[in-house]
Amino acid sequence: MSDADPPHIPSRCETLEIRGLRYSVRRWGRENARPLLMVHGTRDSSITFQFVVDHLEGDWQVIAPDWRGHGHSDRAQSYWLHDFVGDLAALFELLFPSRAVPLVGHSLGGNVAGIFAGLRPERISHLVSLDGFGPLVDHVPVDPVALLRRHIEAREREGRAYPDIATMAARLRQANPRLTQGQAMLLAEHSSAEGPDGQRRWLYTGDFQRSLPSLRTIAEWGRLWAGITAPALWVMSEDTRPNAPVRFPAEIERRAALMPRLARRQIPGTSHNLHHDEPAVVAKLIEDFISRPP
Repeated sequence: MSDADPPHIPSRCETLEIRGLRYSVRRWGRENARPLLMVHGTRDSSITFQFVVDHLEGDWQVIAPDWRGHGHSDRAQSYWLHDFVGDLAALFELLFPSRAVPLVGHSLGGNVAGIFAGLRPERISHLVSLDGFGPLVDHVPVDPVALLRRHIEAREREGRAYPDIATMAARLRQANPRLTQGQAMLLAEHSSAEGPDGQRRWLYTGDFQRSLPSLRTIAEWGRLWAGITAPALWVMSEDTRPNAPVRFPAEIERRAALMPRLARRQIPGTSHNLHHDEPAVVAKLIEDFISRPP
């Protein structure tokens, strides 16, 4: 991408009560436009989809929550995977009662979306997962003893402090050099807050890492994916991290065989945050896919 970012479509946020937690929910577009729900990944928030929304051409109302423990939503006592699935189910009941809508998820959001789509197939018209194909549980086994010990013993630690938004933006660009300065500044501004000490910290808790894995094998994931009836699209990056699922083509093939009506696309040269690297390409893939009759 060039440093000439397109103008940003304005968003607005509201607070909803979801299973006893105050959830911050961001919206773009007209209130009566066709709804499109997007759910983000870990260490992220709803603002992450701004660049994709800026490239959508249709008349959509895009709705994106901040997960529990992320963004401006409440922190919680529990961050098991089923907690996120339960929150998503409650959000559907509140926002789209008795209606099927398209669902897009990135990373954790894509994994939660795939589980929910198998449990409540009648609520999903189209499913798009951005680099969310289930964790490498069969390659990197979960140690239940260590997991539960961390869960009962750990205490939340205050996140690293930064002097200003520009420093946080520089940290984001260090992690992903493909971000433009404008993108990094927007993400840093809306993904952090200033504390009483005048320092800024990221708006997510590290607590979710203590308890997140709660499906232990791909066979378990496959039983849930088998229930999906909506057309599904996996949009894959070229993530180079050691445990990135896309680095295991045979594993991707095995998992793809477990999901009915699945299409796949890969965007060359992208990192795990492919929706930041190539938002125009991601937007077109999403829009073309969800505009087809289910």
